[in-house]
Amino acid sequence: MLNFILSAAILAVYVVVAFLLFPFYFFSRGKKLGGLFLRSSSRILMKICRVTCDVEGLENINPEETYFVAANHQSIADIPIICAVLPLNMRILAKKELFKIPIFGQALLLYDFVAVDRKNRRSAVKTLKQVEKKMRFCSFLVFPEGTRTKDGRVGQFKSGALFLTESGCRILPVAIIGIDKIMKTGSLAIHSGHVKIKIFPPTAIMENEDRHELALRLQQQISAYVESENH
Repeated sequence: MLNFILSAAILAVYVVVAFLLFPFYFFSRGKKLGGLFLRSSSRILMKICRVTCDVEGLENINPEETYFVAANHQSIADIPIICAVLPLNMRILAKKELFKIPIFGQALLLYDFVAVDRKNRRSAVKTLKQVEKKMRFCSFLVFPEGTRTKDGRVGQFKSGALFLTESGCRILPVAIIGIDKIMKTGSLAIHSGHVKIKIFPPTAIMENEDRHELALRLQQQISAYVESENH
């Protein structure tokens, strides 16, 4: 309960600070202040909740490049932990419901997060154009499973989540293990614990490969690592 209260308090403080810093963000070169703000707040949250992390594959990241970061999804805590670890100017493709939360949703929009409407295919074109434009200066985190796992295993990757890959963007596959132990299903409290992150070499959609085949390739790569570490 204490961790939940602390996490909620930190979130509230950072939303207020985000609004205060927005003029500096808007005029900052490459809008890197947004990534720095997200990364620092995520690291503070991890320290307060006493979450430690082993990271493998940081050498596969060029901080000056932008990527479509594709990761498996175990809980909502995936987001701050991945953002804390990856040295990228990163934003998130988030479900549209989050943008409806008063004040918090407006902060997301101001800092170039992009809403995804899973039930409206017509909005996909609009979303594609938004992300393509913003990827000139930032990377985007996406969870191709579309929903959180209930047993720690990697679920089926949906090709729709990889819509941007056909434009030739670089994909950064990321496997995360142990999040389901520090944040239980149905709970918003982050408990102390240890997680592992594996960052694979960047890839892209191959010649004669469609999005369905790409989704399967990424799923198999991440799933193989998760299963090997869990046994």
